[in-house]
Amino acid sequence: MATPWALASHSPVLAGVALLLLIGLPAVFVTPGDKTQVPVAVPGWVTVALVVLQLLAAVTASWAAWPVPVALLVWALVIGAIYSEIPRWRRLTGGDLVATGPAHLVNEGLAFLFELLALAILAWWGATVGSGLALHLILGIGTPLAAAVVWGLFAAPKARVALPLAGVLAVKALVFGSAMIFLDVLGHRTLAVLFGVLVTANTVIATLDREAAFLKVDVSRWTGMNR
Repeated sequence: MATPWALASHSPVLAGVALLLLIGLPAVFVTPGDKTQVPVAVPGWVTVALVVLQLLAAVTASWAAWPVPVALLVWALVIGAIYSEIPRWRRLTGGDLVATGPAHLVNEGLAFLFELLALAILAWWGATVGSGLALHLILGIGTPLAAAVVWGLFAAPKARVALPLAGVLAVKALVFGSAMIFLDVLGHRTLAVLFGVLVTANTVIATLDREAAFLKVDVSRWTGMNR
């Protein structure tokens, strides 16, 4: 089994900090118009950032204090919460919720890097499972190869099978979630937490960019049909 997280002995402190983030910040700092009473008025992007911080704190605290299956469930719930919050975030920011220019290029580069890291983790895990060189080679090569095929078919920017956005996110969650589990099994829970948080942030930005691209295509088609 995985070794405890490096900060597990301080999990009560982490849980307390997480609760402050979960309960306190989003309740105080609110965008005008989002609630009837606004204690401290802030721009929309600040509200979005506080909610994201709140969700990431929940993920980090769950990995620090709870078993892996429960932590993964929290991670999945956070991803679902982010997906459901996107329309509200667009409203709070006036629709300006995409990465442009250099930020977009950096995020795309990081996305590719995280995909390679996930495949490397799967290969690392496969090469350590069981005993015997043959099994190590089969799993060490076959596991990342299978993940790469699934990714190319369903989750790549030019995927052969066009899935709705929820389907693409499910495939990404499967690949990245497996990498997180295997990294934890290999005894690196801290790295697994860091990997999951970074991948989640990167995927959220990429998802917003993809949705914006879909909206542009739909608008152009609609205007073309009504000319």
